[in-house]
Amino acid sequence: MKILISITLLGLALFGGQIIEISQKQQEDLGVKTQVVTRVNTIVFGPYNGTVVLDKKDVISVSSNVESIVKNIYVRELEYVKLGQKLITLKSNVLLNLQQQYLEAILESQNENQNYERNIKLQADGIIPNKKLLESKKLKQSSDLSVKLTANQLLTNGFTQKMLKEIQQNNKPIVEKTIYASRDGIVTNVNVNIGEYVLGEHKMIEIYADGKRFIELTIPVRIVKDISIGDICNFPPYLARVTAIGNVVNSVSQSVIVRATIEDAKDIMINRIYEVNIAKKVSDAVKIKKSALVFEENKSYVFKKVPKGFEVLNVEIVSEGPVCYTIKADFKDGDEVAASSTSALLGAKESQGE
Repeated sequence: MKILISITLLGLALFGGQIIEISQKQQEDLGVKTQVVTRVNTIVFGPYNGTVVLDKKDVISVSSNVESIVKNIYVRELEYVKLGQKLITLKSNVLLNLQQQYLEAILESQNENQNYERNIKLQADGIIPNKKLLESKKLKQSSDLSVKLTANQLLTNGFTQKMLKEIQQNNKPIVEKTIYASRDGIVTNVNVNIGEYVLGEHKMIEIYADGKRFIELTIPVRIVKDISIGDICNFPPYLARVTAIGNVVNSVSQSVIVRATIEDAKDIMINRIYEVNIAKKVSDAVKIKKSALVFEENKSYVFKKVPKGFEVLNVEIVSEGPVCYTIKADFKDGDEVAASSTSALLGAKESQGE
């Protein structure tokens, strides 16, 4: 003999929002048992593979913009260097020529400035016409511009203002150029030898500068919507905090990149892969046994205990463990859900009208 269960429809699609009216005796006959939901304050996603990376601005490439010969190298690979430490010394005929042009431009500028100052007085005394003064002014401006242009050429090739001042004071070029570390960091690559001739833009030394380190994760789209800025990434002995969530989806894996800043990254290895769990603070999540969840047409449901029976609730799964699901749903402390014979409750709709 079948056990009859009446269902009160509340107008929602399929099961969501229905009340299944069932007596305590009928529950016992069906073998329906309940569990008190366990409220959780933190949900965990993962683990996901994460790669330690650094910003491109923290990768320092030491090169020369012009052809040069390596005179000396002062550092080795994997050596820790400090700001201002010598890295490499170069000799370059191109730089010598640029310095010569700079010196010539300075001398020309000095002459034109003197001529202009003299012509101002001559024009005031009526000795030369105003046209002559304007021509002198034009030559002065042109020579001043030549000084700036040649100085900029040297600055873009690694010279400093201090070096330019030294050229002016000594009135002779600097034969060798020494490059110094612009930041503290680790030398990751030395790509030249002493005496080697290198072309312009050739990367001679690479340094990973001290600075922030990040862990980058590839997260499925269905999960990333639940990730927020500030969530904690745990990969012992390190912790990181989510600081950026990508919005470009990989068309093949249907995933996006999430980046987290590592809180204490001292001595961490770049490009190392870790298993990372993401912990998120929540206020509307509970843990239930896997047997308490039922599925129908790609939706998940639980049966919440109410005075007349059970209310059918459509819920969202946020994580899965070996024996439990963590779900998002509107539960209060002490609420119960059916944890056994849920298939019988799911089939209750079929018994309507029998």
